[in-house]
Formats: sequence, structure tokens, C-alpha cells
Amino acid sequence: MRSQAREAESTSKIAKLPSADREPKPRRRSGLPDDLLWRSDEEAARRLALKGLNAAVAAERRLDDHLDREALHDFRVAIRRLRSVLRAYRPQLEGAVGPKHRRNLRKIQRATGAGREAEVALAWLTKQQPTLRPEHLAGLNWLSAVLLERRRRCSDDLDAQIRASFRRTADKLQDRLAIMRSETNLLSEHPPASFMRCVANLTEAHATDLLVTLGQVASMCDTTRLHESRISAKRLRYLLEPLRPYVNEAQQVVKHSKQLQDLLGDLNDIHVLMREIENAFEVSMEQRGGRVQVSLRSGDIDRAKREASMSEWTGFIELHHRLDQKRQLLVAKIRDRWLSGELDALVARARNLAQQLRSTDQLG
Repeated sequence: MRSQAREAESTSKIAKLPSADREPKPRRRSGLPDDLLWRSDEEAARRLALKGLNAAVAAERRLDDHLDREALHDFRVAIRRLRSVLRAYRPQLEGAVGPKHRRNLRKIQRATGAGREAEVALAWLTKQQPTLRPEHLAGLNWLSAVLLERRRRCSDDLDAQIRASFRRTADKLQDRLAIMRSETNLLSEHPPASFMRCVANLTEAHATDLLVTLGQVASMCDTTRLHESRISAKRLRYLLEPLRPYVNEAQQVVKHSKQLQDLLGDLNDIHVLMREIENAFEVSMEQRGGRVQVSLRSGDIDRAKREASMSEWTGFIELHHRLDQKRQLLVAKIRDRWLSGELDALVARARNLAQQLRSTDQLG
């Protein structure tokens, strides 16, 4: 009874951790136990992994509805969230999740990547069309055709192979995650690790990783480092999202992590599409040059002149210029806002949350 009372008192302290501006509204816990933070680290990690797996299974079924435009995106996000849980709690899930399962999920994630990138690029191109001049439309149509074909191929591959692989992996993971066998040494002087302590350590580690990664960006053209920073922000967000019903302060860390992740994600999308346009120049030059040569060899000078004068390059240049303007705005926002104070504030808030979790765990 005293143990239960002590847990209730400590849980109350966790729920009352100070938040920045106002207390978040109560949230549904989606089947997770009320005392999740007090469970063993392995049990809690398994429960979170099962929750993520169920979300991915539900998202995969939506792919059958070809009118559901968000199905591919939601499936990709669900797989990404699941992989984030499996990565964060790798030691706790060692007995249930093997290297083969992780490889299969990584393969599925990569298979959905090209299709999603094509969707994002097509959405941006569609928004540009009304404001383009007639001479720019050839370039837009050229790019749109390439991206539409890529999206179609990715969709076919996803239906034919990847979905079957996912279903097999999901079935195996569900069976392995649902059954937990553990041993407890009653003579040990050290109590079993609580999930609360585990989360505290991971929160601090993820926050430090974000600070180091983004802080080391020497140039906003360093796409590799910026990509790593986006992943760091995403991992911190995904780590704490399931804990918002339990820890009030987690809401603010999640909110600001998402803002940074979205900003870096928009910058990444721009870099991807700019590279797409640069590659399009090379392909277009090769194709057009070949057609001009064929016309010249056949003696059709008029056709050769038409091929040389009708070019999609003007459109490529205009689209690339628009992307670069947007890129500069995002770069300024990252420098002026995040690298000038908000990154430090986010990391400090996350570290403060970790310390409060440790203090509450010691009280328990």
C-alpha cells in the first residue's frame, strides 16, 4: 500500500512539471498504462513499439484506397516513427527485435522515399504553374512528366514487393514484442531500471546530439549536416511525443522540436528539387543534342533549327531561381532564429525535463 501511495505521489509530481505558458489539455493515452513511467524499461519500450507497429499496419491498409492522397505519406511516417522507437530503445528490445527486422523496415522506408519526394516536388510545381510565363511551361511539363513516371514506378514496386515484406515483418514483430520473459534478482542491491530513468537519459542524449549536430553547421550549403540535424530534431520529438500525457513539459519540447524539424525538412525538400532540376539539364542536353544530330545527318536543317530553338531550359532556370529565393529565406530564419538563441532554449528545456524525471525517479 505504501508503495502504491508513493508511486501515486510521484506520478502527481510528474504531471505537475512546469510548462512554459499554460498547461496542455488532457490527452488520450491510446491504450498505454497510466503508470507507464514506473514500469520496467523493457516493458514500456515493448508497449511503445507495439503501438507504433499497430499504427504502421493501419496505415499500410490505407494504401489500397487510391483516392487517399495521404496514404503513402502516413505509411512512410508510421514506419519512420516505428524505426525511431526501435532505435531509441535498442537495448531494451534486443530480445524481440533482431537485425533482420531492422533491415526489412529500413528497406521499406527507403522504398517509399522516392515516391514521397516525387509527390512533394509535384505539389510545388503545381503551385508555380499559374504564375509562370508561357516560355517557362515546357520546363515545368518536362519535370512533371519525369516525376509522375517515378511516382508511378514507386507505387508499382510498393504494391508488388514491399507491402508483402512489411506484412511478414509486422506479423513476426507483433508476436515477439507481445510476449516478455524477464528475470529479477531479488538479492541485487540495485533496483530494476525504471522507464522514467531510461527516458531521462535518452532525452538528454538526444538534446545534446541536436545541439552538437546543428551547432556544427558551418555552411547552409552543407546538406549532409543539415539532414543530420533534421534527423536529430525528429528523434527528440518522436521520443517525447508518446509521453505528453504523462509529463506536461514534454509538450513544449515536442512543439519546438517539430518547428525546427519542419523548417529543416522544407530546406531539404528544396535542395532535393534543385538537384532534380540540375540533373534535368544534363539529361535534356543529351537528349536534345542527339535529336539535333539526327536531323543534321538526315539533312533536315529546318527540324534541327526547331529542336535547337525550342528548349525547356528557360523553365528550368526560372524554377531553380524560385527555389533558390525560398532557400535563402529559410536559411535566414535558421540563422536568425534557431542559431541565435532558440536552439539553446530548446536544448535547455529538454535537459531540464530530463533532470526533473531523474529527481522524481529517485523520490520513488
